[in-house]
Amino acid sequence: MNKILISILFLFNLSIIAATQDGVTLPDTVKLSGKELVLNGLGTRKATWLGIKVYVGGLYMQKKSSDYKTFLNDQSPKQIIMEFVRDVDADDLIGGWKDAFKNSVKADDMPKLKDRIEKFYTYFTDIKKGQKMTFNFLSDGVESTINGKALEKINGADFSKAMLSVWFINATDKGLKDGLLGL
Repeated sequence: MNKILISILFLFNLSIIAATQDGVTLPDTVKLSGKELVLNGLGTRKATWLGIKVYVGGLYMQKKSSDYKTFLNDQSPKQIIMEFVRDVDADDLIGGWKDAFKNSVKADDMPKLKDRIEKFYTYFTDIKKGQKMTFNFLSDGVESTINGKALEKINGADFSKAMLSVWFINATDKGLKDGLLGL
């Protein structure tokens, strides 16, 4: 009887400290820039008309919000974790980012972001199932960690906002967008 009770309590505690979707478990909180961020929501990126699952993403912020128009302009730290549920080659990753930036960033803003976006594309290599990408959106730029490797920060609040926008402005995957917004 005691073993059953302990098992139930253990499982209950796991549900409090983590969220799971499509076999991927992400923590309910993370620390960034000395602040505790909470999981706003998580969703699965599906690609092509077949709805092939690519990654599970989680959005972390200081306060939960379903209004991206507000938090895109807020310079408090945010984080997105992407854990891949399938292998994806670098060309497909870069192609997806190119489409996302094109869809979400105003054409007038692209010239001043171009060099930084091009630098960002150099960060990608083939990714395997189970590997992660973490992006820290800060008031002065974006810190990227891909497959456990911290990469050079890309500076600029404008780049941070532009990159975070890809999940919310003219997003090609409404299910992922809604999941990240906790809807």
